[in-house]
Amino acid sequence: MHSPVRMCVVCRGRFPQESLLRLQYQDSKLQVFVGFGRSFYVCQNCQNAPKLSEHITKVCRLDKKHKETIKSALKEIFLYG
Repeated sequence: MHSPVRMCVVCRGRFPQESLLRLQYQDSKLQVFVGFGRSFYVCQNCQNAPKLSEHITKVCRLDKKHKETIKSALKEIFLYG
């Protein structure tokens, strides 16, 4: 069976969809994808990338001042799911 291929927003690598983490920025909050709205993918190699929050602020078209809130939200997502 064919598996959909998606792109990581950090490294631009293409991976099977089930191997990527799907996130979204909605209602001024970064969260795991809830089923509707725009989303983006991050591969497992890039989840510990030092510039992950910078890439996410760029993808979500946010100001640089949101970088710290993105970092804290990422830490929470990686710890608690």
